[in-house]
Amino acid sequence: MGLEKKVIYHLDDDPEVLALVKIACQKRLGIEYKEFTTVESFLTALKNRAPDLCIVDLNLKESAGAGFMVTKAIRNKGVGSMPIIVMSRRSYAKDISLALESGASDFLPKPVDFDLLSEKISFLLKGAETNSFPMHKIKNPISANLEIHLRPTMVDETYLYVSSKFFVLKNTKMIVKHTLIKKIFGEPTKEFVVHDCELENHDGSYTLKLIPKDPGDDYFEKLHRFLLLMT
Repeated sequence: MGLEKKVIYHLDDDPEVLALVKIACQKRLGIEYKEFTTVESFLTALKNRAPDLCIVDLNLKESAGAGFMVTKAIRNKGVGSMPIIVMSRRSYAKDISLALESGASDFLPKPVDFDLLSEKISFLLKGAETNSFPMHKIKNPISANLEIHLRPTMVDETYLYVSSKFFVLKNTKMIVKHTLIKKIFGEPTKEFVVHDCELENHDGSYTLKLIPKDPGDDYFEKLHRFLLLMT
């Protein structure tokens, strides 16, 4: 099935954004595009016919944070495989994290980069089409660990700060291995959780604030001792 037979629903109350996204969908990609300015009209249309992809603005004039609620509503209606792109003028890590936790497939900040939007739409629609084949659920899945490269950037009295090329959800557990861990804690590895993840606008990387799940006095004492030695 080509993209020209796909349908996109877009919820936003900004007429300028709606007009530009419409051009991107219809003229660039040849996709059928329907716009909605209220949550009620959007959900009513969704009930009558499920589109192939939804674009949802995070904040509407009628309801701040409506995008979170709408995204959850879409997923609760059982449209689990349909891609959802959440857009917002707010691109704080907590907004991205909450959007993804609510069920969004991707997040795009405003002002919109329409070349990037077109690429994301094309990728998500092709991916959704690929995933439409029958699947077999594995009864005994194999567990595995994901290794990502982090670069320590700062230490204070509470947190270890590391730079990452990837967005990592808050409360994600990770085992960190680095010479700095050995210097501070006297052991080659230590388990942390992500307390926060912030986008660094200058290079597109993320800064993760790490802290053990239940830090004790010994943890803070070792950080304090290390900082004193470095001054």
